[in-house]
Amino acid sequence: MTRSPLIPFRHRIAIFLCLVAFTSASPGCYTYHVYQVGGPSSRELGNQPSTEWRHKTLNALAWGAVRQDLPIDNCQLPDSQRFGIEEIKIETNMGYVLASAATLGLWSPLEVSWRCARPHGATGTLD
Repeated sequence: MTRSPLIPFRHRIAIFLCLVAFTSASPGCYTYHVYQVGGPSSRELGNQPSTEWRHKTLNALAWGAVRQDLPIDNCQLPDSQRFGIEEIKIETNMGYVLASAATLGLWSPLEVSWRCARPHGATGTLD
């Protein structure tokens, strides 16, 4: 009996699983970085956020007809005064791109990261 020159099915599955594991763990495929003027490049004092980066993976289904929105609740003081977002990063990796392509866009994941701005100091005059 002669052996087929093609790669056996179980080896193809193993190669595919290794590829998926590698691409899922690889760094970002592309990143969008939104920040206040005076931020990451050509810093004077640069951005001085009040919080560390927070991350959440968001999913869109059915070509965006069903999507996850991201309500941000950590950019406020205990008295509920809001102080805004300093920086936002939107990232994807090869695993997310492959998932979106394999499902023909039916499922599209991406990673969103944000940090909050420093609260504004007190304004007004002292008596």
